[in-house]
Amino acid sequence: MPKADLLVANLLVEYIGYECFQNVVNAVAPKCVSCIIQINDGSSFVSDSPYLHAFDCLEEVHHQMEEDALVKCMSEIGYRKAERLEQYLPNGKKFVRIDFLKCI
Repeated sequence: MPKADLLVANLLVEYIGYECFQNVVNAVAPKCVSCIIQINDGSSFVSDSPYLHAFDCLEEVHHQMEEDALVKCMSEIGYRKAERLEQYLPNGKKFVRIDFLKCI
């Protein structure tokens, strides 16, 4: 597995789960990890659109993300939360970017 100083995982953890993500981070061994997760307002994680049914199969692999659970997951493998940003979306959902640094 290649090594990197920065691992960007935008909207990825939702589809591989926390444990698999921990394995990837450990294998790449970056100094910094930047993640964007989607926080839903209780409705479907896929927004209404004419293409909604193109994403039906994603329900089989989608994991609902929780910010505290992601921070705990990263802490378990030696990363601390360094920064957090929110971007509200027009459909009541939001993106949360969390940057993590490797604890030395």
